[in-house]
Amino acid sequence: MKNDKIEEFLDKEMIDAPNTRDGYRCNIQSYFKILDKDMNTYFKEIPEDKKEREKVLQEYDNDLRRAYVIQQKEHGRPELSMRTFFNSIKQFMVSNDKMFKDLDFWDTLKARTKGAEPKSDEAILNATDIKTILSHGNACSRALFLMLASSGRRISEILALTPNDVHVDEIPSWVNIKKGLTRDSTKTRQKTYQCFISNETADAYKAWMKERDYYLKVSSKKHYFNNNNINDLRVFPMSYHNALAIWKNLLMRAKLVEIEHFKAKKTGKMLRRPKKEKKIDRILMHPHSLRKFYRSYLGDADLAEYLMGHSTVLTKAYRQMKPEDLAKKYLGVMPNVTIFEVPPNLENINQEILNLKQQLDNKDKQINDMNSKLLMLLAERELKK
Repeated sequence: MKNDKIEEFLDKEMIDAPNTRDGYRCNIQSYFKILDKDMNTYFKEIPEDKKEREKVLQEYDNDLRRAYVIQQKEHGRPELSMRTFFNSIKQFMVSNDKMFKDLDFWDTLKARTKGAEPKSDEAILNATDIKTILSHGNACSRALFLMLASSGRRISEILALTPNDVHVDEIPSWVNIKKGLTRDSTKTRQKTYQCFISNETADAYKAWMKERDYYLKVSSKKHYFNNNNINDLRVFPMSYHNALAIWKNLLMRAKLVEIEHFKAKKTGKMLRRPKKEKKIDRILMHPHSLRKFYRSYLGDADLAEYLMGHSTVLTKAYRQMKPEDLAKKYLGVMPNVTIFEVPPNLENINQEILNLKQQLDNKDKQINDMNSKLLMLLAERELKK
């Protein structure tokens, strides 16, 4: 449920990304629910008198500390999550009065959460893992998740692509990343006009596009499908939740996750799903792991950062390179993010080249020796005359 005071704050701070707005909204509402106080009457006018002002500010500081203790002890919230939570609260409070930024609690929070890391380690995937997962998929899932693994882009950006954004008639093939599902730009607002994909991904894309129209036709007949989407122009005409459901089914078929059974609320049927990590209430092996695979295995960290859409000092050099030069660099490391096609064993090839070179050198030496002997024979023949 939306609150006018929160919406005013979000608009004032120009927080426009839907997911970010939802996060702030949820954190702020949770804070006042924990305190059991009404946010519309919570903020009072700060007195000008120094002693009275300190007394009032101390009350707000005490509320923050009480909320922290409840979140930590009763809800078991990890430190990294706590830092994100209270960052939302701080911005909301400071937007009401600048004096709230000087509360002692913020220094305490900073000290307690310094160096905080995720409570649970997310799954690490390599090419073998991804191959095992996608071996249980169809043309759609293979094209979608290979595109994620070989481009390193966010799933929302890939789901927003249209056929006009995908160029498989060039080597290497590339996609034009312009926006995400819920906004008209990328998450970091960085433009990456040429984000490359592997050759096998291009082949998977072509195979999927032959089936895509039939997929839409069949989906439109399902009772939960929105008929307005029958003319959806996107390459992958589905929501993020649908894509996530496909990924979870692949994990279960590949037997890479522990499965739990549950009863559907509407139908009462027994269904199955991957068991969540209790500490964070979600699965550890998710589609974002493919983005991490790309960053870890591409073989050129700075190139990976640039093509993924990150903007750092080290990646600025790639913005000055021509597309054809970037394409050459990607082609050189593309085998590292290739899943099904077996890359050539370069070590054996290099050894064979060395052996052939040695053989040619030996032949050249033999030819030179024979030429020397022939010249000597001709010289002796001339002397005899």
